[in-house]
Amino acid sequence: MIDQSIIVVDVAAPDLETINRAVDILKAGGLVVAPTETRYGLLGRADKADVVEKVYRLKKRALSQPIAIFVGSLEMVTHYAELNPPAQFLARLFLPGPLTLVLKGLPEWDNPVAHNGKVGIRISTAPVIREIMERADFPLTATSANLSGATELSSIDDISRALGAAVDQYLDGGVLDGAPSTVVDCSGDTPKILREGAIDKKEIMTALRTQKA
Repeated sequence: MIDQSIIVVDVAAPDLETINRAVDILKAGGLVVAPTETRYGLLGRADKADVVEKVYRLKKRALSQPIAIFVGSLEMVTHYAELNPPAQFLARLFLPGPLTLVLKGLPEWDNPVAHNGKVGIRISTAPVIREIMERADFPLTATSANLSGATELSSIDDISRALGAAVDQYLDGGVLDGAPSTVVDCSGDTPKILREGAIDKKEIMTALRTQKA
């Protein structure tokens, strides 16, 4: 029997019917696993507390551990967080791309993914994510499609076995085993690298020194 929840997608040029179906699922509060430029991400509406809680339960992730969000543009970032000068500088250089900027969340946004007043922001270069974000007027969770603390999974077969029917749609883009996004905390005046990933730490530090020069 063919699993109707798994759809093969061209990661370079996804068909719009598949994208629109995924967006409809997300709008309704469902969950989608989709290929990013690094690995597979577990997507759900980040503006709905019940959906965010569903993501945490599925991943068996402690609520004290933050989850980043996907947005579609830098302009969209300003709806949810403060872009201070260091963040603006890094964003111009590396976004869209495999960079997560941890920013000070806006107090007027009732933010279910905020952690200590901060929120991680991603703008992806992956065509699937970008096509989804162009059609979604809300942020999406940007968290790895695996159980919290477990080995990161690279194939939809393994991911679907781990997460099961709680995910409404799996978009299969083949094996993805790239490095995760680099995470930089720009919530204060001095940026701090929290996790080195696809963007080398030296590249980030060199860019920041250039900004100060």
